[in-house]
Amino acid sequence: MKILAIIPARGGSKAIPKKNIRNLVGKPLIYHTIESAKKSKMFDKIVVSTDSRQIYNIAKKYQVDVPFLRPKNISSDNTPIIKVIKHTIGFLEKNNSYIPDIISILQPTSPTRTEKIIIDSIKLLKKHKSTSVLSVSKTKNHPYSSFWKDNKILKPFTKNFQKYTLRQSHSDLYYPTGMIYTFWSKTLKKYDSIYGPKIIPLIIKEPELIIDIDEPFDFFISEMIIKYWKNYQKNF
Repeated sequence: MKILAIIPARGGSKAIPKKNIRNLVGKPLIYHTIESAKKSKMFDKIVVSTDSRQIYNIAKKYQVDVPFLRPKNISSDNTPIIKVIKHTIGFLEKNNSYIPDIISILQPTSPTRTEKIIIDSIKLLKKHKSTSVLSVSKTKNHPYSSFWKDNKILKPFTKNFQKYTLRQSHSDLYYPTGMIYTFWSKTLKKYDSIYGPKIIPLIIKEPELIIDIDEPFDFFISEMIIKYWKNYQKNF
């Protein structure tokens, strides 16, 4: 069975310039995702999709496949990830006659992702015969206890919001961590989606792993976790 890892890594970033190659604990951010993909030993091919020559060179340095520089028309802030995936798969099929059975999307913005999470994601997909597996975490802030802001006035998201002020009254809700998306190649072809109708959750319970770097503060938190968390948690 052929299992492909796609690491999408644009060169541009508004909040953090050159985010994907900025150093985190002495290594470029993208390194941490490349390393976890390699350590999982689940992939026969790991591909970085980028529009940046700098990212291209760094990925090559860490010995993963960078078969192209991504075209500009699928490299903007608002480019849907599915277009990036389709471009990568199409290129590999046309130029390398490579057609994967399973695909995992590993975003560089989740540097605390472990190889176990990757392994578990692929195992779940196979075990449950689902169309996809999505890494999720239980939400702490239920939308029913939230408010809209309308002309500087807060208005309840739902009329009976007081019923949901206690966390115990909430039904469990889950949000995507962005850490990993795993799906069958046939899911993409059949549903034109990386999800399909049967999504199995990979529930991430460890808060220190749930990082999605978007702002400089996220970089700081990630560095502190990687450097100090293992020793610090021994105090509890």
